Amino acid sequence: MLLCVTFLLITGCDAGDRPVSQNRYAKGTVLAAQTSTNGRFTLIATGPSPVQVWQQGVPEPIYRWYQGESNDDILLLTTSPDSQTAATATQTTVAVWSLLNGENRGFYQLEQPLRALALSDNGRHLLLGYQDGSVEFVNLSSGRRLVFMGHLQTEQQQRINSVDLSANGRYALTASQDGQVLLWQTTDAAILGQWRHENSITLVRLGPEGKLAFSADAQGQGELHHLPSGLLLSRLQIPYRGQTFVSARLSPDRNQLLTGSTSRRLELWQLDNGQQLQHWQVGTHTKLRPASAMVYDVAFSGARQVYSVSSSGLGETWNLDSKDSREAN
Repeated sequence: MLLCVTFLLITGCDAGDRPVSQNRYAKGTVLAAQTSTNGRFTLIATGPSPVQVWQQGVPEPIYRWYQGESNDDILLLTTSPDSQTAATATQTTVAVWSLLNGENRGFYQLEQPLRALALSDNGRHLLLGYQDGSVEFVNLSSGRRLVFMGHLQTEQQQRINSVDLSANGRYALTASQDGQVLLWQTTDAAILGQWRHENSITLVRLGPEGKLAFSADAQGQGELHHLPSGLLLSRLQIPYRGQTFVSARLSPDRNQLLTGSTSRRLELWQLDNGQQLQHWQVGTHTKLRPASAMVYDVAFSGARQVYSVSSSGLGETWNLDSKDSREAN
């Protein structure tokens, strides 16, 4: 009887950490995955073309996108803040697509290896971070281009590791291998704010209103900063080591940050003090031990749920704890 009671207690404790729903988008290795801001669309890349686009509630991909005649692996994916447009990229090509009808809106050949990319609302602007440390801003409507050289102020070449673009395309947030984060305006490349990590940056993300930014380094240190000043708001109170942040989504109206990492961890944090509110472990697709997965992207899905898509090929929806949600507001 004691064993039965213990088993029931353990089961009850674990039940809250299980996904509400789980969709398998791929059976093998996933090289890149991205979800729209609200989690409605999910992009999956497993190698060369096609990229599969899934819509929430639809059992089959709604689009299959081909990267021209390229046989190179699709390594980078991004969606616009308004969830209307997406971009897919190899190291040397970029294609822009409509998420509303699946049509291609442009194909671009690059002259140097690409490291990171971002889109503005409706795909009006494209931001490209390169291996040589430069960043290129492109107005896809007018064709105007601006090359930002702010990360090339040292003698040693510093590749761009992560970029983000404001919804209106006016502000860019870029980060380089040497730990430098720069906020600059795309009209004239003027630097508005900056800060630095001690280690190489792995991820930067802008808040939807452009007032906050999240940055994380290779040692798992995550920080939240005011914009445009760059002043530190909080550091994440991480109770462990050995992970790297791969994805993040800010929700200032909830005072919350959602992150995904290399160690199967999906986590919810409070913005103003960096306190961890809730965490989950995403599923794996292999029986090998130790099994692991990278959480490629995350989204707030409605008022009480969050969504994750990982290298295991799984898209999973999770319930927010009502107590943590109340405390964060």
